[in-house]
Amino acid sequence: MEAAVNFSKIKNEYSYSDYKKLVIAQAENRHTSGIEQLPERIEATKINAQRMKRIDKHVELFNELKGVLKNIKKNWTWFVLVESWCGDGAQNLPVIAKIAESSLNIELKILLRDENPEIMDGYLTNGSRSIPKLICIDSDTQEEIGTWGSRPVKIQQMVKEFKAQFADTPHDEFVKNLHLWYAKDKGESLQRDFEKLLTEWVIG
Repeated sequence: MEAAVNFSKIKNEYSYSDYKKLVIAQAENRHTSGIEQLPERIEATKINAQRMKRIDKHVELFNELKGVLKNIKKNWTWFVLVESWCGDGAQNLPVIAKIAESSLNIELKILLRDENPEIMDGYLTNGSRSIPKLICIDSDTQEEIGTWGSRPVKIQQMVKEFKAQFADTPHDEFVKNLHLWYAKDKGESLQRDFEKLLTEWVIG
């Protein structure tokens, strides 16, 4: 399947290591990525820098997922759209990076959403610029293999149920619950999602 956008028009791309350095530097300098330098986003960036450091230390891939990774024979590029203030990005990127690092056939490139509006608008989620958003491209043919985002299926279902039951909950309270769910999940749902997705993408 042909990619929805031209990935040659990317503005700035980061390895996971460089992206993490960016987030840490922004946190230290009371700054954030993206167009809006809002106080709450600057504070979120500070929290996300610590969050990513912590998850990096503890993430371990399931043997089932490692087995699926061994079946990848073609070269893939994973483009992930995100911003440093994005809590879902900080929760999921360390695991995504670990998955990519575990395969010689996957190259991970991180893009800032607001710097790449054309790419983002080619991969909306229910009409929204939801992040993180991963697009898997065949590195040799430039064909689109598949996408993922912006949350693990299980976490997103919990979000849907929470909002249906507690529609009037303040945003800060919702965010607090969201990160508690992520903390309890410990990346398991994301790994299960990718175990299934990678199997489908390999089969084609």
